Amino acid sequence: MPVKLDANEESVMISLDKRESMLHTMYQEHGLLRFRNLFSTEKLAKWNRLLDPLFQQHCTQKRKFIETDELMALNILKEVMVPKLLNVISVLDPCPVFFHCCCFEIEGNQKDYHKHMKRLEGWHREHCHPRMMSVRGCKPYSIYIYLSDVTDTDSGSFEIIPRYHEGPLESNLNSCNIKGTKGTCFLWNRALFHRLNINRSSQKQRILKLSIQTNGWANPSIQHTEFQGARSLLGNDSPALAYLLGSHFKNNLSIQTIPHPRTGDLPQITPLYYSEKTTLPNKTKIVLRRIKHKVDEVLGF
Repeated sequence: MPVKLDANEESVMISLDKRESMLHTMYQEHGLLRFRNLFSTEKLAKWNRLLDPLFQQHCTQKRKFIETDELMALNILKEVMVPKLLNVISVLDPCPVFFHCCCFEIEGNQKDYHKHMKRLEGWHREHCHPRMMSVRGCKPYSIYIYLSDVTDTDSGSFEIIPRYHEGPLESNLNSCNIKGTKGTCFLWNRALFHRLNINRSSQKQRILKLSIQTNGWANPSIQHTEFQGARSLLGNDSPALAYLLGSHFKNNLSIQTIPHPRTGDLPQITPLYYSEKTTLPNKTKIVLRRIKHKVDEVLGF
């Protein structure tokens, strides 16, 4: 069930200043916010050095994951949650909780999309209950932070169709193809059509992912061992991060909002560039692709 608020609490939580209201409106309209310069070059290099040996332990996998408790043990998760990012999160939802929190790495020289291969060129939407939104009307979202350079589409860039909240996937829709160097950070509405392009480059691709929904709704993942372990490692160091990690999941009478005093300090927003047009295969190609995928599965490819 969603978080229930009395009239006074709802009035307090919905009040936003002018800059916060603008950010909230941008997210509601576009479903995509790209931020500038949240993390230093030195910090990004440090995180990658810490992650390298963990990813090397998974050397036989095409897509490798470092989970929440491991990110906490390396102190990366605490360093990621800078005040500006926490301010954005609490503007969109005063009762936010993780349901994904990981870092993943994709090997280079790939030939297929890693998710939704049988669908249209990797395009898909994430489905959730239509009423699962914050008291400010915001749907669940993910935050991506590139930990490797994604300078072109073939480096596995993330692509999304902003502002297209309803309707089927079609050709000739305007999409944003997000490229950038290490540290590129953006937040996106999971209900929009999106995809990770195929990493055809020779380099590994590394992304830190945080997915957030409003507290009080069904959330099986927040009860997994990696979140429990992260909460234990964190202790009392950061009540706001503990809340995101589920310290008050199903305990909304104890505290109903994230214990983070917004400072009004928000990251700068990078303008969106609709750099691509969607191109969908015809029905014959789709059918042939699905047949090939099933044959490959049987043959073990």
